[in-house]
Amino acid sequence: MGLLDNKVCVITGGAGSVGLASARLFLDEGAKVMLVDLDDTAIARAVADLASPHVDGVAADVSQAAATRHYVERTVARFGAIDVLFSNAANQGVVAPVTEYPEDAWLGGAA
Repeated sequence: MGLLDNKVCVITGGAGSVGLASARLFLDEGAKVMLVDLDDTAIARAVADLASPHVDGVAADVSQAAATRHYVERTVARFGAIDVLFSNAANQGVVAPVTEYPEDAWLGGAA
């Protein structure tokens, strides 16, 4: 039994080195994984490289609310409710707990 058996995990920055390595570990631990990254080609390559029925990918700009809704909805439709978010996409600015993070920073504003 893996630590993430049947857990649904979203990995932003999923086509990059850290995201892809994390996805491999998550899959090895039994997770279902949605990779999110900016580039369609990179996502397709990452999904093909992982070669698992428990992985999918979507191109999205995580700084855009509509794109975020899209990848969340796609994840839920494919795998069910999300259990884990690994927010690995290139982040800069405020470093704070998610409950204290300024909303305008999520939406691409200056923090």
